[in-house]
Amino acid sequence: MRLLATVLLFAVAALAHDFSNILLTGIWEEAPEFLRTSSPGSKLSFYARGTPEFEAEGDAYWEVFVDGEWVKTIKTSERKLYRLSKNLGSERRLVEVVLRSELLPGEVRVYGVSGAVAAPKASTRRIEFIGDSFTVGYGVEAKSVSDGTPFEQTNTTKSYAYLLAQKLRADYKISAFSGRGLTRNYANLEPEWTVPKLMECTVPGTAKTACTKRDFAAWHPQMIVIFLGINDFQGELPVAKVEDFVQAYRALLAKLRAAHPGVKFLLVSTKCWPRGELTGAVKKVHDLEREGGKTDLEVVDVRTENMALDGHPNERSQAELAQTLLPIVARLGGFLSR
Repeated sequence: MRLLATVLLFAVAALAHDFSNILLTGIWEEAPEFLRTSSPGSKLSFYARGTPEFEAEGDAYWEVFVDGEWVKTIKTSERKLYRLSKNLGSERRLVEVVLRSELLPGEVRVYGVSGAVAAPKASTRRIEFIGDSFTVGYGVEAKSVSDGTPFEQTNTTKSYAYLLAQKLRADYKISAFSGRGLTRNYANLEPEWTVPKLMECTVPGTAKTACTKRDFAAWHPQMIVIFLGINDFQGELPVAKVEDFVQAYRALLAKLRAAHPGVKFLLVSTKCWPRGELTGAVKKVHDLEREGGKTDLEVVDVRTENMALDGHPNERSQAELAQTLLPIVARLGGFLSR
């Protein structure tokens, strides 16, 4: 038994730390002994043979796809090996493991992957999505506004952001945080931790205790989709002041331009209860930028059917939103000719 235990421990140790055959998509921090993330939609992609497993730790749900087809949902918790698929055989198959959960607070760690034989090539198309719960895919699988919990029903692989990236075969990062806004969070939740501050951290789920600064120079998108402001203008009064929101939005655009020269922006708004200030505020940002000579942005106002958990877009509405934004993002990002 002691020999068997030693062999098993050696197998786990051998599995750890080797990520050379894995393509990382999303926002990850690479430590010497593991990968960690808290960002919804973060993905591991690799070609595999046999029966692939990964060694993971942290309370989260993951979706597993093989050759683009969904095969299973995995719930991780304590550190151990989790089987990703049944035996794939001797032919190499593309395996994608996507974090469907939002971890704020919290994180997950991946210590290694077995069965991976090669990493796919990264896409030349790159999109960043900056937003809130609509972008996360909060509660998207719920059949009503009170069906289940956010942990159970959130699935970022069914959000417009993930679907849009998949349709365009684009690499992506999702900087989105439920309940958070540009200048104000919903119900004044942790007012100091708004979207601009959270997105500075590589692992935002641990931001309050250990914020490793994100290296924006390491990855440059051609296209940034910003769908922010619902939490600024919705919920308990007083809501954000339009002038403060516009100023903060323009400051964010300036910061992103400096980090990503030549990037294009799509500013997205929607009707927002109770007074509908969001659409006009985002349009004002667009108009002021245009008047200032900026030609790198467009604006679109959308509508969603908010019948999922806590009044969020359901699966059909998220899919429709992805389809609505698809031609605009493809054109602005220069993806039509690639």
